[in-house]
Amino acid sequence: MSTTIENKKERNIKFTILSAIGIVLILLGHLDYGILTFGGLFPYYSYHVMIFVFVSGYFYKPDDEAHPLQFVIRKAKRLLLPYMIWNVFYGVIVMLMRKAGFGIGEDISLYNLLIAPFMGGHQFGLNAPAWFIPALFLLEMCDMAARVMVREIYIRITGKKSNGEDRSTETDPGTEAYTKNGIDYGKCEWIWMALYLAIGVLVVYLAKRGSVYDWYKLPGRLMLMAPLFEFGRLYKKRIEKVDCIPSCIYFPVLFGINLILTHMHGGLAYSVVWVTGFAGSVLTPFITAFTGIALWLRVSGIISSAFEKRGTEPGRKPEDRELKAYQTGRKNSFTELIRRCILAVGGNTYSICMHHLLVFMGIKYVFVLINRFFGACADIDMELFRNDIYYAYVPMGISGLKLLYLALGIMLPVIVAVSVRKLKSQKT
Repeated sequence: MSTTIENKKERNIKFTILSAIGIVLILLGHLDYGILTFGGLFPYYSYHVMIFVFVSGYFYKPDDEAHPLQFVIRKAKRLLLPYMIWNVFYGVIVMLMRKAGFGIGEDISLYNLLIAPFMGGHQFGLNAPAWFIPALFLLEMCDMAARVMVREIYIRITGKKSNGEDRSTETDPGTEAYTKNGIDYGKCEWIWMALYLAIGVLVVYLAKRGSVYDWYKLPGRLMLMAPLFEFGRLYKKRIEKVDCIPSCIYFPVLFGINLILTHMHGGLAYSVVWVTGFAGSVLTPFITAFTGIALWLRVSGIISSAFEKRGTEPGRKPEDRELKAYQTGRKNSFTELIRRCILAVGGNTYSICMHHLLVFMGIKYVFVLINRFFGACADIDMELFRNDIYYAYVPMGISGLKLLYLALGIMLPVIVAVSVRKLKSQKT
């Protein structure tokens, strides 16, 4: 997932909490455990991936447009390089598993190592949820290219910046000042939103006709994600400052919208990666993405406010509150422990996304060993165990035990991420 919020200089507590919620929803979806779907009104697959697209758009920096090459290099190091390394790792793991009789994933090849990640990302199975990472990288590259192109066309046609000044008055067109004094992106975001939404609607229309297949799914999924990426920017620029509707009105409206859509169209879930499963009108997938994001964005804000107000004086800034909590010893309180856990999850979504299916497989293997040596867990389906990465066995069908998968699927990848960072810091 997006690693932008992992940067301590840019950490936004509300959006870190939103990312934590988003990754929990991803895991619950893979466990087929609908405890947070509110009776099916908010199916995970109608918005959970889009949460991370939205978060990535929110942290977009217009100043990066002045140095697009540096932007590409930075994003490649942050998103693609770790993915490619782990892709090799999972290729080896799956190769060994296939030799042991498992039917998971595909064989190692140059295509599966270098090309397949961009075509769907399910080449090795166990890292399939990480398909989002190469897709996000391509989306950000395409968006950057579009914005730079539009800006340059505008300047070449008019010979002036958007504020009416002549371009020659700027000594360095690549500086941050030039970007800020150029086209007013704050005013243009609604135009970009309309453009991206039109593109996304077109993709849904074509997909419902069966015209989005094979390699067409590559641009299709990017165009499907684009409106939510822009929604993140639009929210930051225009909507966040007026997002003050009382929760007693806010939540009923969101639930009402999804209730109506569910009644009209039945299932609202769809697949972003495969660009399939769209119900209702061409706008329905985007409406459900907006409502799902809006629901948990408000919940994240409420949780964030509760953390910030804990034991602090009115009027203090969030940074002062954290310092005060630290100085008074409140960091060891149960509330602070919960806060740290949530922020750890929200700050390590990349690792959780990449590794949780491997953890799930390990848990199932423990049940297999219990069956083999103690005769318990006899109802485990060995065929599904060997061939279905999403098979989540629970003894005696007790669905609540899926929370074990959830807890370990989050905790162990976080430990991996923290360990990797410590190793890097020691080397430097």
